Amino acid sequence: MPRCPAGAMDEGPVDLRTRPKAAGPPGAALPLRKRPLRAPSPEPAAPRAAAGPVLPAEPLCGGADPAAFSGVPHGLARPEALYYQGPLLPLYPTPTMGSPFPLLSLPAPLYPMVCSMEHPLSADIAMATCADEDGDTPLHIAVVQGNLPAVHRLVSLFQHGGRELDIYNNLRQTPLHLAVITTLPSVVRLLVTAGASPMALDRHGQTAAHLACEHRSPTCLRALLDSAAPGTVDLEARNYDGLTALHVAVNAECHEAVLLLLERGADIDSVDIKSGRSPLIHAVENNSLSTVQLLLQHGANVNAQMYSGSSALHSASGRGLLPLVRTLVRSGADSGLKNCHNDTPLTVARSRRVIDILRGKATRPAPTPKPDPSPERGTTTSPESNSRLSSNGLLSASPSSSPSQSPPKDPPGFPLAPPNFFLPSSSPPAFLPFAGVLRAPGRPVPLSPAPGGS
Repeated sequence: MPRCPAGAMDEGPVDLRTRPKAAGPPGAALPLRKRPLRAPSPEPAAPRAAAGPVLPAEPLCGGADPAAFSGVPHGLARPEALYYQGPLLPLYPTPTMGSPFPLLSLPAPLYPMVCSMEHPLSADIAMATCADEDGDTPLHIAVVQGNLPAVHRLVSLFQHGGRELDIYNNLRQTPLHLAVITTLPSVVRLLVTAGASPMALDRHGQTAAHLACEHRSPTCLRALLDSAAPGTVDLEARNYDGLTALHVAVNAECHEAVLLLLERGADIDSVDIKSGRSPLIHAVENNSLSTVQLLLQHGANVNAQMYSGSSALHSASGRGLLPLVRTLVRSGADSGLKNCHNDTPLTVARSRRVIDILRGKATRPAPTPKPDPSPERGTTTSPESNSRLSSNGLLSASPSSSPSQSPPKDPPGFPLAPPNFFLPSSSPPAFLPFAGVLRAPGRPVPLSPAPGGS
């Protein structure tokens, strides 16, 4: 049990936590590193052995020359317990150098304050791999801007730091994806040579080859295939829609990319995962005659069937695409091939001309009407041969092809049908012959009475 201090019994109960402490030297309650410098204690005078001024000894310098340093560097207080035999030096010297990214206008980092000095380029590497709010690193931004010197510098920093170049942003795009989208074959070649993976997938499951075909950039596709190591690019890889790079090139109608993929060994009859369509069927459904001819010239299977059993001829016949039907039939397409519904291309065809092509009949041009023979070129014909008297008393043209095809003449007597006087006549009316003798123009002479009559 602790003893009470002297005189505490007379003061009553005392709280030791609030009891005033004895006064000490100024700054005694501060930490040791923040206490003010204590004045040197008086020492006994040394015997004067020789004439001359005597310099007071510095307790912190240990008798060193006070002219070697002037004042406290960096405004740091000298701790009491430190006795260094020599001048004091700055603890964290900051080297003076310019910005490591003059092209990106980034501030020069303070090495001692930011990171440790285990690697001389650690701050540059940390700055190059730092992502912004969109997930883009300085390498992403330099690629989009097409700044090739900055891309070279940043790629070297990634390599020094042992970092991978396949860094995804918030849209799951790597710098290689952005280089292909912006159509920069030189940047594509640099990134692939430096170690970027050509098989990295974006948010749609597409590789760099898919993107090059989608954006109709055969130059980037060639740079990608030429720079990649053998066996690292899989041309049969499918995206999330089940399409290969050849399917994407066919849908984009990029013939140069199609030829390049076929040269590099892409399967011309590869099917997509969702429906089993071959590139030829995709080209037929896109109504691209040039792409269909290109695939057929390079050996595409004209009778390839999808999962439903339909072929390219089924698709062309059902859509009524006459040029494609002719091309497929000439290339050997089977018009009797049945799908899962037991339908042939002839069954699904709805156009008469398509049916004629499938049945092997040549399409005939529409008959053109022949011009009527002119009077100058024709021979002189009689009115009886070219016209006849109709039942209504009007002249009508009769065909002069053959006498057997001409209609029979009306029998003598009354007409079979009453004349229609309300319709305008197409030709001037013809007068019936008069049995009497004409004496004067237009004035008939009555007949003489018969003998024996009155």
